[in-house]
Amino acid sequence: MIKKYNKYILENKMSALIQPSDSDIEEAEKILSEGKNPDMDMKTDSCFFIDVSGKYSVYYTFWRWNPRTATCHYISNLSTDFMTAVKKAAKASGRIPVIIDRFGTYTGLFKAAKAEILTFGKYRGMTYGEIFVEDPQYIMWLATKYEGSANLDYEKLNYYKQLYFDTLTKKNQEESKSNYIGNIGEKISINADVYDFSVEDSPFGAQYTCKLIDEKGNKYRTYNIGRMLKKGDTVRMTAKVKDHKEYLGVKFTIIYFCKITDVFNLQDDMGKYNL
Repeated sequence: MIKKYNKYILENKMSALIQPSDSDIEEAEKILSEGKNPDMDMKTDSCFFIDVSGKYSVYYTFWRWNPRTATCHYISNLSTDFMTAVKKAAKASGRIPVIIDRFGTYTGLFKAAKAEILTFGKYRGMTYGEIFVEDPQYIMWLATKYEGSANLDYEKLNYYKQLYFDTLTKKNQEESKSNYIGNIGEKISINADVYDFSVEDSPFGAQYTCKLIDEKGNKYRTYNIGRMLKKGDTVRMTAKVKDHKEYLGVKFTIIYFCKITDVFNLQDDMGKYNL
């Protein structure tokens, strides 16, 4: 679970859409009518629409009406906030009229909310968007591990799943201190703490996968460190740089040919000497 994830989601306006009030609609229409031709004819004149009939109904969307073909063409997502969407649309349209599709917006919001209301479990009666803000790990569980008989909208669940990863990547890019160390093929010296360790059987014997972090926040990953370690161990070693890779916004130096020269654990030492 990401530290303060819920707060991060809310601050970045990644919650579910809220239906605009009548007063919101009236204010928005005033903004959109300024400088526009009130006598426009949809049979001959192009115009823009604000709607929520996008693929996932989680954004207010921007559309253009083509009178020649009598069709609307999707242009872009605007915002999850209604008034922000209106102001963006007004800026993008210039002097071409923008219309709020009241029927489509209300219908789209209603269908979006109705379709994704959970009918079981601890979040019964809540929409996927509300659950996502409250407990994103539960949405991840629904999308990947749920085996019950309830009818779930997996397309929308997978959207929130991807949004979770995108948000995590963005958060990590903003907060991670990790940088790539050394050049590929270069031998480097490392003094770092083990923060993740696992053992897997392979045709060539046990494989020790290890993630480490040094005092500057740089992260390392190796798929065979060569010996058993545990979380909290501090390791001194030399290794060769195999690759530089970014996982969910965090930069990792991938290492191999690891040669450990020293391992110690502060907690073990404190217990050993009754500290």
